[in-house]
Formats: sequence, C-alpha cells, structure tokens
Amino acid sequence: MAILSKKMGMVPLLFMLPLAACGKSDSGSAGNIPGAQIPPAEIVFYGGSTQPKDFFDKQYGELLYKKFPQHTFKYIQMPSTNLQEGTAKLLAEGQRIDIFYNNIGIFENTLFSFGMQYDMTDLMKKHQVDLGRLEQESIKAMKQFSGGKTYGVPVTDMKFVLFYNKDIFDKFGVAYPRDGMTWDEAIELGKKLTRFENGIQYVGLSTSPSQFIAQNQLSIPIVNNQTELPTINTNAGWRKLFDALFVQPMQDNGVRSKIGTLKSIPANDAFVTKQDLAMYAYNIAIYISPSLIPAMQQFNWDMVTVPVFPEAPGVGSQTTPFYFGLTNMTKEKDAAMEVLKFMISDEYQSWVSRRGLIPTLMTEETKREYGKETAFLDKNYAALFKYKNAPIPPYADYTFSVNSVYAASALPVANGTKDMNTAFREAEELALKRIEEAKRNRTAK
Repeated sequence: MAILSKKMGMVPLLFMLPLAACGKSDSGSAGNIPGAQIPPAEIVFYGGSTQPKDFFDKQYGELLYKKFPQHTFKYIQMPSTNLQEGTAKLLAEGQRIDIFYNNIGIFENTLFSFGMQYDMTDLMKKHQVDLGRLEQESIKAMKQFSGGKTYGVPVTDMKFVLFYNKDIFDKFGVAYPRDGMTWDEAIELGKKLTRFENGIQYVGLSTSPSQFIAQNQLSIPIVNNQTELPTINTNAGWRKLFDALFVQPMQDNGVRSKIGTLKSIPANDAFVTKQDLAMYAYNIAIYISPSLIPAMQQFNWDMVTVPVFPEAPGVGSQTTPFYFGLTNMTKEKDAAMEVLKFMISDEYQSWVSRRGLIPTLMTEETKREYGKETAFLDKNYAALFKYKNAPIPPYADYTFSVNSVYAASALPVANGTKDMNTAFREAEELALKRIEEAKRNRTAK
C-alpha cells in the first residue's frame, strides 16, 4: 500500500502510484485529441511506488493513452522500497523523469531533495491551464510549499470518512451510525460495540494515528513554520484531538489489553482482515487498494461522514492531494503540459472519479460519477462530499518526520501506559531532534 522513506519519516497515504514499464495506445486519432498540433513525444512518469503497472493504467493511464496516441508513455517502477534510495539510483543511472507525482509532503520533499523542481507558471499561462477550477486548499498548499511558484498540479485527492462494519452492528443489535455525527456521539456509539464475546475483543471506534494526525480536522500544524518548533505542547488542539481519538474510545480494559498485545492501535488489519473493529475513521485507501479489495468484499460495510468537532461543524478532514508536476529534466515540456492540462479536464476528472479516486475538480458530474467503476457500487459515497475540507496548514520540510513522532505517542496514551503530559513532553523532545536533522538535509526551494 505505501512506502516508508527513511528521510521523510512517514508512510504516504495509499497510492504512491505505480510506475512500471512502457505503454502506448493505438486507439484515437490525431483529429480529436488534446494537443494534436504538438509533435509526438516520450513522456516518462515516476512517483516512487512499487505498485504494478496495471494499477497505474487503471487509475491514471488508460485514458491518457486513448487521448494522446501520438505520444509514448513510460512508467518507471521504483527500483527500491526506499524512495530516497530508489530515486537516487534512477538518477545516477541517467534516467529522465518528465512528470513526477506523489502526495503532499512526499511530493515536494522528493523534488527538493534531488533538485528536480520546475516552476510551471509561465508554461501554464502559455497553455491556458486554469487552476482556479480545482479544489483550492490543494492549490494554496502547493503555493505555500513552492514559495509562490507552481511545482505541481493536484489531480486526485484523499479524505477521511467513518467506515463501519454492518455485521458487527447487526450482531449486537445497535443502530448504524449516521451522517453528521460529532466525535462525542461516535464515541458513545462505539462504547455500545466495545465488547468481549466468544473469545473476540471487539473495538467500537478507532483510527490510524499517522494518517489522522496528518489530516486533522482542526488544521493544527505539525510544526510552527515561523519558529520551526513542534506544536505538540503549545497548541491546545492536540489535547482535544488525542482525547477524542486515542483516550475516550480506548478506556475499556479489554481494548487496552488488546492494544498492548498488538503493540498498535487497531487500524486497517482490525477493520479489513480480522473484522473486529466496528467503526474506523480512515481514507478511501481501504476500498480501492487492490490488495485490500478481496477482503473488503467478504463483509457488509458502508460509510458515513467523518465525525466533527463542535467548534468546527461541517468541516471534514484535510485533503491529501496527489500532485503531478514537470521536472527540470522534462524533455518535451509542451507535450507534458498538455497531458497535465487534460488530467484536470472535466472528462478526465470524471473518469478518475468513476474509478474511486477523489477528483480535485468538484462539479456535480464528478461527484455524481464517483465510484461507478469500483468493486463497490452500493455505498454512501455522498458522505465524501458533504463537508468542506479543513484548511491545510503550512508544511515544513520536516513536517512528515515530526508527524511520525506524534503518531508514535498515541500508542502509550491509548493503552494507558503514559498520560498525555508525559507523552507530549517526550514527543516534543524527539521532534526537536528530528527538526534539527531535517534542517541539515534541507535544500533550497
């Protein structure tokens, strides 16, 4: 599902999309394709993933092949399970990368680490690319980490909902969750499902610390970008967040014992594979990842809106945009820009929406088309679009490495071995070390 970069310190959310061999379509004609006046070109995609080529083709490539038959598209699969090492190996071998893509945090850190960034501002004006049509939190975040330049275009997105296992609710005779719940309501509902029965410890409510902290609804920055200091002990929002996610749902002694045995907070494995987690706040990864789809087909599940905090009604999680950007190695920049322009068109955005990726072009059509070509056709996908996205706070070069420190502190808080004061103090100390390490590796933007 995801790849851990030692330097970046956190697992990206799902796709870090596939990149593999070569592909070229024979369908289509030069008379009805975007950029038909542009000469044929080879366009190389790379995003730092070990996903197979067919996954990229299904989610991103097939319509590109159809629309640009004059071009040859090459997809490079990462040659190592470590993004930094894999990318360094490719570049040392002289491999050109025309379009680099990944989720926020990993995208810009990789560009800056290898000096691959390319400001597309003038080229986008030339090709009349309109970013004003897209989800604007993603654009604001890109402008922030690019220093006002344009290093990437958000093509798809990720966001949180509350998944629930209908079979567990039915087993215990508890009414299903509903759209619009607060965290207090979800916690109380979870308590009704936190039970030990027939040798199984059921957990009512949980989430993934690393993912939810990074996409938190309160838009708490991981690091204060002005002071370059961790916020875990200075922003009161963290206590509210940890209490709702990792304290209140985990008060049951059986749950705490289970967490101690697992050495982790119940997450993907508990909901998807073991199916002993009733409600799981997470992103769309669990029903579009090829490795998880078979297990998700084995039980009855659905989704509702992610619970909200009273002080932020109607505000969902932060999004996790997947940016695609030209690099300073891009050989045929006009051809590559026409491809990017098409990737944010109505046609392409509706196409990726049908395949279960959240579009960054939010029209009635793209929302209506969502999920129609996934393995699951009868789900409450409307929950994905009912709330506005939480603003994405400024990202520092070291945001993700510090995020992993905060996420690790959730475990002892959840199983009761540390109080929040102790956990936060220790997290702050380690975060400061991570920031100093990141500063030493920082490159100019």
